[in-house]
Amino acid sequence: MKRVYKRRTLFDIKRLGGVAFTLFVVFVAFKILTPPSTELARSHSPDGTKTARLRKFYYVSQPSYKVSYREADKLVWLNLLYLPSYTNVPHATASESIEWSTDSATLYFKINGTSIWSHTFSP
Repeated sequence: MKRVYKRRTLFDIKRLGGVAFTLFVVFVAFKILTPPSTELARSHSPDGTKTARLRKFYYVSQPSYKVSYREADKLVWLNLLYLPSYTNVPHATASESIEWSTDSATLYFKINGTSIWSHTFSP
């Protein structure tokens, strides 16, 4: 009895279809589980060593805020603040901003001109 072996190619159509379907499912799950967000502000420190950004997320009905920063020569953003909701001001009338101190040591998160959070960087 002679054995016959099938030669498998590297890109089998059935395997390629399964990989494409898996990637599609992962993409759809990522889009469903990732909340919509908006970058409200990006600010460079006066001395140019850091960049900070403020993002607004909508998980439910109230917005959530994230303040993050990165060093000038780095690519990764590091989170400093996650504020799940801020209910002292109606979110429709809120004006959010981030500002640096003149010596680039402190970062302020402000809503309607009032500082609600600050972070001092160690030298």
